Amino acid sequence: MLLDPEKFSSANAASFTKLEDKSLRVQSSADRDTYTIVASTHLDTIAGFQLEVLSDDSLPAKGPGDSKEGNFILTSFKVQATSQNKEPTLRALNLQRARSDFSQEGFPVTNAIDANPGSGWAILPQAGQAHWAVFELSTSEAGQGTTTLTFLLDHQSSQEGKNLIGRLRLSVTDTASAGAAFPLPEAVRHILGIANDQRSEAQKQELASYYVSIAPALDPVRKQLLELKQQLAKIPVVTALVMKERASAERPWIYLRVRGNYLNQGEKAYAGVPAALNPLPESQMPNRLGLAHWLVDEDNPLVSRVIVNRFWEQIFGRGIVETSEDFGLKGEKPTHPELLDWLATEFVQQGWSVKAIHRAIVTSAVYRQSSQVSQALLERDPSNKLLARGPRFRIEAEMVRDVSLAASGLLSEKIGGPSVFPFQPDGVWSVPYSGYQWATSDGSDRYRRGLYTFWRRSAPYPSFMTFDATSREFCTLKRIRTNTPLQALTTLNDPAFFDAARGLARRILAEASPSEQDRVNYGFRLCASRHPEAVELNRLEAFYQQQLEHFRQDPKAAADVALGSGQTSSPSDSAEAAAWTMVANVMLNMDQTLTKE
Repeated sequence: MLLDPEKFSSANAASFTKLEDKSLRVQSSADRDTYTIVASTHLDTIAGFQLEVLSDDSLPAKGPGDSKEGNFILTSFKVQATSQNKEPTLRALNLQRARSDFSQEGFPVTNAIDANPGSGWAILPQAGQAHWAVFELSTSEAGQGTTTLTFLLDHQSSQEGKNLIGRLRLSVTDTASAGAAFPLPEAVRHILGIANDQRSEAQKQELASYYVSIAPALDPVRKQLLELKQQLAKIPVVTALVMKERASAERPWIYLRVRGNYLNQGEKAYAGVPAALNPLPESQMPNRLGLAHWLVDEDNPLVSRVIVNRFWEQIFGRGIVETSEDFGLKGEKPTHPELLDWLATEFVQQGWSVKAIHRAIVTSAVYRQSSQVSQALLERDPSNKLLARGPRFRIEAEMVRDVSLAASGLLSEKIGGPSVFPFQPDGVWSVPYSGYQWATSDGSDRYRRGLYTFWRRSAPYPSFMTFDATSREFCTLKRIRTNTPLQALTTLNDPAFFDAARGLARRILAEASPSEQDRVNYGFRLCASRHPEAVELNRLEAFYQQQLEHFRQDPKAAADVALGSGQTSSPSDSAEAAAWTMVANVMLNMDQTLTKE
């Protein structure tokens, strides 16, 4: 039964025109609006409603919406009722189920009744034609006389531009299953016209899904699902904005903001690629997928070069193009352009396999050279631009701690999960404007890789900053690398590194033979990946004897040094454990431990 609108208005003063077919044509200058439409019915029972959105020549792209593409986004559809035989107060009707003849991907009609103001029903790309949506009540409403219905149609989408319905018509039914009172979706009617044995699997699945959405036997399940969705929508969950493609055939664009002022809107800038490089493939649309294909196109001269240059920089400490953050005219020229070309083309030919290109680099003769350098070569080529020797450079901040933990046997190999809070000097987070405190993680979490360390930009992890990590307040494409006395003091005294020294001492005592020389040799190999030379061995043995004598004379100091986190009792020989802890502390502090060579 068609409803004849009696009153109509909007929150933003839209103008309504009632047409002969009882539809309303709406004109609004606002981007967002709420329509209020009042109509009456004499039905004794109300089971559901139909909303028709109709095309119109006066609308952009013939509507039914007033966006440039003819689309709309209906974020909420609500109905209130007042009956003559009841108290004259509006009561909200519980809409349980919704279906439509068509819904835009990501904008199903069920979004209009899910109590989530951030979602909605839309119909792109099928603009320019009429569509309908049916909304069923959870339980039929008894009318018994004249019932006044108040429809509230919200258009509160956060998407840019106008997204309002431009022409609409409302109907009501008293059929027990409101879905049976209104026409079937076009796609369903088409499938029903095909013999069952000739329907494809996709068609059978679509037909089954539609039946599930209207089957009366599943009403309790659908009602429970709707209630759960409404409860979920009321939970104050923190959300994040996610970029996605516009559901439109129009070329992607964005307004330029004059002088960077977001309120000062300039001309449109359309999606494209730099004219100086290869054009976008003709088979690709100018969207993010097309951009991805363009990036990995074999005709693109830039992307593979930039990537392999960064791989080279990670392995050798310096890129073939030293300014890895700038491949433009102001950047450095490649020291070995033919090598860069070969690596880039090889990377593409091997299917962009990161593992394969790394294998090619690290198994090459240039990488397997010794890092030892003569005085003459050092004077001629201090930065190793000529690649006449193997790479030698200090590893990055996060790896410094990881190497110490790996040598000590404490490193946790757990992958994924939330950030952790390893050892940190007291007082770093003690600031007057914040009550947050650093609570050291328990168990193996405190020994996870530096990648998982919690990061607070106003108080970053101090040892990382000492080894040239950035505060992350600004985008940094390339870190500097320094060598300062404070770095040596950090690896000697920072609680995280001293705890690693305790772990290394326990490992030496547990895994090496009792010989003092064997223990020094074993610990040195864990740290530097080589045997110590005679002079190094003698110095470490002498240091061990010195520390052992000191701790035998001071048992309390020995217990303090040897007793690490997670230990409930001191070792059987605290002096020996403390002495090996100090030796381990020295070995973890060696340049060779923290240097790739």
